[in-house]
Amino acid sequence: MKIINQAKSMKAIIIASIFIGFMACKKEIKDIGAPSSKVDGLQATWKLTSCSMVDELSLTKESVKMGDVFTKNPVNVLPNIKFETVAGIRKYTVDTTNLLINFFQNPTGTWNFDNDEFPTTIQFVPDGGTAFELPLGGPIRTVDSVLKLRKSVYCGGELKFSYVLEFERK
Repeated sequence: MKIINQAKSMKAIIIASIFIGFMACKKEIKDIGAPSSKVDGLQATWKLTSCSMVDELSLTKESVKMGDVFTKNPVNVLPNIKFETVAGIRKYTVDTTNLLINFFQNPTGTWNFDNDEFPTTIQFVPDGGTAFELPLGGPIRTVDSVLKLRKSVYCGGELKFSYVLEFERK
């Protein structure tokens, strides 16, 4: 009988030790502070560094670099885009001078996110143009140095190809 009681006591000690061991391994959750503002993350001047055309009908989504479209223009300039807030109005300015392809219609307008806390698209309203939106290709915070946008092109209601634009924070 004494051996059975000792075995039960040992079993209880082992279970308690395992339980305490698991509790000791629990990681502390550290507060990393308030989430960064996505609006502040976008507000900067951005320079286009890469443009690709993606065949959306291809099974492998083949792509072609479009850098020559911009580097073969007469002044050899890549477009820049600046996002800012002026008197509470979110504005953008794009340098589209001498560009063969203009993704933004007019050089100035207003912008907005679809959701300021968790944006998935930027909504553009060009001055004197038609509103459009471009999906974001990644996060946009003040610490991010790359802005990725996708411009989809439809024909007869079917997605044919898209341009993937990558900008770098200046």
